[in-house]
Order: sequence, then C-alpha cells, then structure tokens
Amino acid sequence: MLLSFTPTHLEHPLIWPKTVEFRLYQKKIAEVASDRNTLVILPTALGKTIISVLVAADTLYHYRDVKVLIMAPTRPLVMQHRNSFMKLLKLGENDTVLLTGTTSPEYRRAGWEGNARVIFATPQVVRNDLLAGRLSLERYGLLVFDECHRAVKEYAYTDIAQCYMAQAHYPLILGMTASPGSDLNRVLEVCRNLRVEKVEYRSEDDPDVKSYIQPIELEWKMVDLPHEYLELLSCIKSMLNKRLNWLYNAGVIRVKAEYVTRKRLIEAGSELRYTLEKSLKEEQGKIFAAIMNQSLALTLFHMRELLETQGWWTLKAFLAKVEQEKTEKRSYRVLVNDTEYKTLRNRLDTHLLDHPKLDVMKTIVGDQIKRKPSSRMLIFTQYRDTASHLVSELNTVLGVKAARFVGQASKLTDKGLTQEEQAERIKQLEDGELNVLVATSIAEEGLDIPAVDHVIFYEPIPSEIRYIQRRGRTGRKSPGKVTILATSDSLDMIYLYASKRKTEKMRRIVEGVTSKLQPVLRLSPKPPPNPVTPTELKTIEEEAQRGQIESGTLQTESEVLKEHRRNVNRTSRKLYLKLLERGGSSASFDQLVSDLEVGASQAMVKSAVERLVKDKLATETDPGRYTATSAVKTTGTIYEITIEKIMSGVAIVIVDDKWRARLMPEDYNGPRSLIKKNSKFKAVAELYRLNGTLCVKVKAVTEIL
Repeated sequence: MLLSFTPTHLEHPLIWPKTVEFRLYQKKIAEVASDRNTLVILPTALGKTIISVLVAADTLYHYRDVKVLIMAPTRPLVMQHRNSFMKLLKLGENDTVLLTGTTSPEYRRAGWEGNARVIFATPQVVRNDLLAGRLSLERYGLLVFDECHRAVKEYAYTDIAQCYMAQAHYPLILGMTASPGSDLNRVLEVCRNLRVEKVEYRSEDDPDVKSYIQPIELEWKMVDLPHEYLELLSCIKSMLNKRLNWLYNAGVIRVKAEYVTRKRLIEAGSELRYTLEKSLKEEQGKIFAAIMNQSLALTLFHMRELLETQGWWTLKAFLAKVEQEKTEKRSYRVLVNDTEYKTLRNRLDTHLLDHPKLDVMKTIVGDQIKRKPSSRMLIFTQYRDTASHLVSELNTVLGVKAARFVGQASKLTDKGLTQEEQAERIKQLEDGELNVLVATSIAEEGLDIPAVDHVIFYEPIPSEIRYIQRRGRTGRKSPGKVTILATSDSLDMIYLYASKRKTEKMRRIVEGVTSKLQPVLRLSPKPPPNPVTPTELKTIEEEAQRGQIESGTLQTESEVLKEHRRNVNRTSRKLYLKLLERGGSSASFDQLVSDLEVGASQAMVKSAVERLVKDKLATETDPGRYTATSAVKTTGTIYEITIEKIMSGVAIVIVDDKWRARLMPEDYNGPRSLIKKNSKFKAVAELYRLNGTLCVKVKAVTEIL
C-alpha cells in the first residue's frame, strides 16, 4: 500500500495533504483491506470511513482503469460518505456520482456508464440496477459495504456481493460495522455473504486504539412506578395471564405464564400458522382459537411494556389505534369487549401522573442546559408517540429547544420526516437552533450527528447492535455521557441486562471468528498494478482544485438531477435532428455518438436515445440501430417544404417548389429549430384553404434536407 506518514498525518498521492490524522491502527487495517476481503469492526467514532478512504485511494491510484462503489443503507448516510470522500480525496465533482432511490433509472444508467470513478449509492438501487441490466460490476476494483451487519437473509447486500464475485475478475470487498451481532451464526452469515477472508476487530481496550477513545460516563437512573400505574399494570397482567394460561393448557406454550417472553409468543405464532397450513379442515377451528389467543397475548404483552417503560400517554395512543382497527382485526375486537379492558380504559381517561422517567429526564436535560448552554443532547426512544410527548414536555423546560427526529414513513396521523427535513434537523442541532433531538431508531445508525455530549436512553433495548450504536452517538470528538433510564422490576431491567450480556458475548465471538472463515476463489489472480502517472496525477490535482474553487460547495442531488435532465433534453433534441437528416436510413449507436462530435459522453447519448424511443420519436429498427419514427412509420402524403420567411405568428413556406402557403404554429408538429428562413425538410403534410388562403398542416417531419 502506497501510504507514508509524518508524525501527525497519513500521506498518499490521491489524498489531500494534512487531511488524515495519522493513526497506526487505521494504517494497519487499511493495508490488510487493500489485499483481501475484510470485515472491519470498530467502535463508533474510530474512523471506519477513513479506512475506506485509504483503501479506495490505493485502489484508484494503482488501478486507474477501475471504479469504486461505496454503499450505505440510507440516502443521508450515502450523502455523508460522498462529502467525506470529496474533502479528503483529490476528486473533481465529475469524478463522483450519487445514486439513490430518488434518481431516475435513466440517470442511474448514465451514472454507471459515465466517467465517474467513485459511485455512492444505496444498496436497493444497486441491486435493482443489477437485476435490470443497467449495471455490471466487472470494472469495479472495490466495493464498500457500510453498516454491513445488515448483510443477512434477503437484504440487498447479499445479492450485490454475489453478483460482484461472479462478474469482477479480482473483486475486493470492504465491510464496515460497529457491531456485527452477538450470535455466532449471524456473524458467520455476514462473513459468508460478503465473502470475508479476514476480520479486523478493535475494542476500546486495545492498546493501539485506547488513546483515541474519548471517555464516556455511563449512568443508570432507576425509577419506581407510582401506585396508579401498578393498578393499571395489575389489570393488564390479569388479562395477559388469562390468555397465557389458555395457551399453556392447550399445549401451545410449554412454560407457565410468569416465564413467557415476547420471543416465545412470536415463535408460538409461527408454529401455529405453519400447523394451520398443514391441518385438515375439521382441525382448523381449534388452531384459529389458539392463534387468536396468541395474538391477544402479544397485544397485551405490548400494552404491559408501554405502561412499564413509556407511560400512560403512549399506552393510550396505542389503545386508540386498537379501537380504530377493531373492525379489521378480530383479536382487537375481542380485546375491547373484555370487561377488564373497559375498566382499564376508563382509568386511563382519568387524570394520571406522567411516567416518573419523564420528570427525571426533564431534570437531567434542564440541569445540563443550565450548566452548559452550548450542550447538544440526543434522547432515544422506541416509539414515535413517546417522542412526540417528550418533545412537548421538554419544550416547557427553560432553555430547551427540542424537536423530533423520526423516519420517513407516515403512519395514520403521524407524519414522518423527509430526508431533507432530517438533514435540516441535524443542521439545526449543529447550529444551535435546537439543542435536543428526541429520536427513534433512525438516528442510531451511521449518521454523523455532531457535538452530542449527552445521550439519554428513555428505555433500555435488548439489541447489542442498537445499544452500541446509540451509545456511539456521543464521545466522538470530546468526552460524552450516556444516561439509561429504567423502571425497577419491569421489562426495562430484562432488556438492560440482555443488551449488556449480548455486548460481552459479541466481543468473545468476534475475536475467534477469523479461524472459521473459508478461502475465497476469484476468477483470476490479482492483476499487476497500472498506477497513475505523475503527469496524470498533476492533471487530477488541477481538476480537483478547479472544481473546488468553481463549485465552492457540492451540488445538491436535486441540482445534479436538474442539470442531467437539461443535458439529456438538449442531447435528445440534437440527436433527433441528426436522425431526421438521415431520412429513412438507420444509424448505429456509435454513428450517433460520432454525429454529435464533442460534448456528449456515450452514457449521455444512450440516455438521449432511450428518451427518444420512449417518446416514440425514434425506433430501433434492428438491434443497436435507430431511425426517426416519422421516417419509417408515418403514412400520408409527403411534401417538400422550404421556409421562405417568418412573420408575426405565421411562417410563409414554399411547398414542393410550386405553391406558397401559410404555416400556423398550431399546424406544425416537428422540431422548432427548423422554423427559420431557408430551412428545408420533407414532411407528412396536408394542404387546406382558410378564407381562400392556402395553408399547410405539418403532421410529422420525415427528413431534413
């Protein structure tokens, strides 16, 4: 690997000087990842992106004929990666392309086939374009899979890696995550799906990492449920135990009610539905009854969790949805008709105290803002209804400016945030317009939310992946603090210890997983380097510097798309005229590129041809050969028309060198650029008289003369 270093910075021919701090562990990991498929597991804020930049720079430098593909699960995260690469690598704006679900297939094809060497994309788009034949990965020297713990089951990463290994002669894969999971089979599945050959793992305790870790203070705040909550909880447990005992007596579950978990209930539901598919008709009545009781038990389990961990506000919002959907779901209908449910509902409608967590949280946030007004805080909660309530309550605290940070999906009356709105909320937090974001899981993964010095878990979560990601939102550039709120003697405590246990288990699994990996077979041996020459490097630097000066900031995705559409429209108009000049003669794709001379790439010409075919202005007469549709498919009398002069609102034309006629704007169907003095073309047309004046109606231009 062509990396050198000063005492303070890493240096590489394609990396701007003094932009990458020297960290020995990053250099070592990048050297391994430049040679074989590697899974990098690093705690958040230790520079996984920097490692991908180093590997990409080395690939682009040594193999100047290959491309690099950077993938991340969401559009904001993809955009974040592009911004990071543009700051660090010597790349002009035309050297990169951003492709997400908001970009049209036509633009994506042009992006894949264009001259850009680094492509940033969401995995769904990559898989879709591979399946549609718009993309081949043959020329890609490196694929980066960010948040690669997702590479399990049917997720797009799995299919992409499979296609890459089949198409590229020497594929190189870099997977990055803060946590691959605590289940050995899951970790091995990620490694198999990404064809990983080596795992590079660092924990916060490793000596080469420890000095770069910002200390994070961790505290737990325990609260007790008030008497009113315990009464409501007793009512829910009574209804839940009734259903669980039914399932136990029917043999559906094999442990008593007090030992049943949500996971056991879900597994029981899957078994029941499988049994239903295989059962005889006369047996199905009992199975339907079991499924209804299992579904009711899950709903009641969820109600218990909402009351214990969230509070009456979120429980009441959930019950409103249950009542709204009772006509569609039989188990909901049975539930709302239960006398104990009606008792519960009546108590919820009376004035209740908020969950004690809320007061603790308001005190913590208020004290922090008072002590340090520049603080930025992130509060995580599982549920949108809770997030809405917390924001409302927090904004009553002196000095607090809070807002929700949720996903895009809109649910009933709960409107999601678009990705533009999400980006704006992050910017508001950075600029100080907000100092608290109350977020659901959307903020856990990957996004660089800057300068957060305190993260609060409104509830513990049983997932070690999500625990690590939540925790990693603070302590990135300066010391941070994490506070976990939990209700005593509740599901909170079970989840709290589960996440801690799984995190410790994950570390043990990861440390020994490399020995279980299988060797990867490639289509051919690693090719000899074909490095960038000093002259080419100088040109690259000049273009990158010029691009930075001219653009100042990167174009937004919408600006890039608008410019692309303008270019496609402009190119398609030129191509249409070229096809008309050929009359009925067809032209190959290469001839069309040649006809345009300069100013349009092959990818742009292909997009323009596709546009003309889609608009039925051009026809593919033979594979890869095109003709103006009007020249081969239009029927009617063909006249030769010459524009004699242009007058206000009308053109005077000569038809077949015989008749002078008027051509009105509404009577002309053809390229507007032909309406100029001395222009001559053939067209399917019709002659008629209007108030004694000869007029011509042009239905379709067939050839430019």
